[in-house]
Amino acid sequence: MTKANFIISTDSCVDTYKSYLVKNGVHSLTMKWIINGVEYGEHFDSPAEFDAFYESIKKGALPTTVALNPEELQSHFETMLKNNPEGDIIHIPLSSGLSVTCDSAFKAAEVVNRNLKDRKVYVVDSLIATHGMGWLVDELIDMRNKGVSTQDAIKRTENLRDHMHLWVAVNDLFHLKRGGRVSGAKAAIGTMLNLKPIIIVNSKGKLAIESKAKGMTMAIEYLLKKMHQYGEKANPNFAKGTVYIARTTEDKSYEQLKSAITKKYPAMTIKEGRVGPVIGSHLGSGAILVFFEGAPRLTIN
Repeated sequence: MTKANFIISTDSCVDTYKSYLVKNGVHSLTMKWIINGVEYGEHFDSPAEFDAFYESIKKGALPTTVALNPEELQSHFETMLKNNPEGDIIHIPLSSGLSVTCDSAFKAAEVVNRNLKDRKVYVVDSLIATHGMGWLVDELIDMRNKGVSTQDAIKRTENLRDHMHLWVAVNDLFHLKRGGRVSGAKAAIGTMLNLKPIIIVNSKGKLAIESKAKGMTMAIEYLLKKMHQYGEKANPNFAKGTVYIARTTEDKSYEQLKSAITKKYPAMTIKEGRVGPVIGSHLGSGAILVFFEGAPRLTIN
């Protein structure tokens, strides 16, 4: 068996089932959220766990999220090094544009690396969230299994990251208002007019409202246009490549999105997932997401 050049690490914002990560030797540190003063930190491993979280939101729960601190990440890295006597660590954290967790990872890695000689902890800012992070981790798993060197793996990961698009159609404006993304007045008017914000994660890893659509059907059409504009036109292998799609809750709009992608790109591999509590707290029910590789990430603020 070929010795792995690196060990893969991430945090639970990757929104990939815990059992999948364990099976593939990926170490994940759990992020937390608070509901009614109670702190939670489960890394979900079944649809029922996701459903229960969103059901609590429907019943009025207002979750807040908690970033990881440098001490937690330092302990995480040191434990990994102790339990894995060989190989560097490549850590994929939640985007620096969305949380201070990434900065905490860099600070922790700096401390740990001071005491290392032949090994090193590398933090690669994902500049994205949820299944975009999952995509980066999937690629790292494949490269690790093929014996790719640490530096080549980091280079390829950064290239994918810089060309990965995340487009989101938001159904519920309440949580965007609560998070300060839209004003109360705009949220009220948008709800009345059935306007659905179209959100991207830009090149700096930050959320930006790129447009709006009247209703989710129009929003899905808009997402397909952006897949063509920034994916198909920039990537000659796009139609036979991979796209990741995700949802917060069970919704017919998600099925419409999946059907539309399948119809337009029948040879494309579609990987599906759910959005976990940390990101879902800000998107609310009915949000649908599409991740694809193509042109360089947009710089829209």
